[in-house]
Amino acid sequence: MADAALPVIVLSDSDPLRRHETAELVQGWYRTSFRVLQVGGQAEAVRALRSLADRKVPVAAVLADEAPDQDAAQHPGVRWLSLADHHNAVSDAPVGAAGGDADPAEHLRGALDDSLCTWNADCHGDLPTAEVRGSRFSPAAYAVRDFLGRSGVIFRWLPEEDVRDAPVTVRLGDGTEIVDPSISDLAERLGLIRPAEQDHYDVAVIGGGPGGLSAAVYAAAEGMSVVVIEDDAPGGQAGSTSRIENYLGFPVGLTGGDLAQRALQQARRARVEWQPTRVASRVVPTDTGEHTVEFVKAGTEETASVTAAAVVVATGVDWNRLTAPGVERLLNSGVYYGACLSDAPSAAGEDVYMVGAGNSAGQAALYFARYARTVTLLVRGTDLGASMSSYLVQRIERTPGLQVLLGTEVAECHGATTLTGLSLRDRDGAERSVSAHCLYVLIGGHPSTDWLGGKLKLDDRGYVLTGSGGAGPAALPMETSVPGVFAVGDVRSGSVKRVGAAVGEGAAVAQSLVEYRRRHPERFRDARASCGI
Repeated sequence: MADAALPVIVLSDSDPLRRHETAELVQGWYRTSFRVLQVGGQAEAVRALRSLADRKVPVAAVLADEAPDQDAAQHPGVRWLSLADHHNAVSDAPVGAAGGDADPAEHLRGALDDSLCTWNADCHGDLPTAEVRGSRFSPAAYAVRDFLGRSGVIFRWLPEEDVRDAPVTVRLGDGTEIVDPSISDLAERLGLIRPAEQDHYDVAVIGGGPGGLSAAVYAAAEGMSVVVIEDDAPGGQAGSTSRIENYLGFPVGLTGGDLAQRALQQARRARVEWQPTRVASRVVPTDTGEHTVEFVKAGTEETASVTAAAVVVATGVDWNRLTAPGVERLLNSGVYYGACLSDAPSAAGEDVYMVGAGNSAGQAALYFARYARTVTLLVRGTDLGASMSSYLVQRIERTPGLQVLLGTEVAECHGATTLTGLSLRDRDGAERSVSAHCLYVLIGGHPSTDWLGGKLKLDDRGYVLTGSGGAGPAALPMETSVPGVFAVGDVRSGSVKRVGAAVGEGAAVAQSLVEYRRRHPERFRDARASCGI
């Protein structure tokens, strides 16, 4: 959809600098669904609304620094939201600055999401939006909200706190209601999955994190047909990170979800086919030197496959698991791996615990500290700075309501159906019990390679060997022990576990793919003209 055809959010603010900064913030949230039109004040807003109405351009909302007057009220189909509670934080503080209270910019985002969901339903828009009802501590409800949030879908969450066993009901933007949907069914209903255009590709990328999406974009730029097979939402573990502050070119940082959506939009512009909620199960070389990638539709037993001249494995890592009693029983019902950012507002007034000592854990703790009464970071080691960047350690130390317990681990999780408390054990073996509503576990990861079934050579920790360590001295950079199969990102042995490094490897592997195509042109049946990226 061209930008001119997108519904409009009118931003009315008499302060030009503040207006520009707010517009950048809002446009970043909704870049693929809405465009922001800046006007200088209420009189200009009224003129703009009339002009847009004459041109039949839909207006989804008006953000204004003053309440609408009588002339403005003559546009009853337009929702007005006040900037009075938000513009100071937007203009005076960097987005994501830690504090004891909820960030006003997050309040603005929540108010806009809610309003845009209603507008989409009332106007029968075709945006992927949803209204989700269910128990906050329902594993199914958590999975739905986590997927929607990381997929960039605008949604309204209506928890039914008193109904623990309530079904998960999702009301789509067109009014359709579905009960207890599988993630793959939900993705299809929301239009997040487009039918595959072909059954053979030049390159099949398995994994839609930063490394996989980077490889897809750069391979497409070299004129190759590319499909990305992702078992969940874009971004991988990085997609759930509340803020990435050391990524080149973004001086105030960006969220992992924002990076993932930007990368996915770029991939689609390069004609990359995106197939989420598809779980790869095998890579099988064929007699012709090509490869068959078999996968399963998430939540079902439905199988399918594609063939490709080359394959890029970018499946990253899975969270390491806690072995304390009670963890598995309360999984996604108070105990969670990773941190669903949309859960943070629900933690208002509660005591939240997190396990981890890496940057992901630090960022999550800072984000939840905006909402929760207290956030306690449990660290098994004795020095937080040994594994976390110093800027995060310093920010944690000065954040009210956020404490770090060194030399501490979870001994047991308590609760029949939802988490009610934890037993904590210190280095001397002494235990104590604390009440807890939520436990988020972010303790590093192990390579996601079990699905390969031993077809690729792995190192002693389970990471994929590449180059001379994989296929021998004649191997191309990042080529595995199977010719034509490459690996990038966190799943690759010897890789630097950083978002920027994964993106760089995705770009670099494209040159290996070009060389592989030069050696085996007959296998690349669908090569196209360069996309010019």
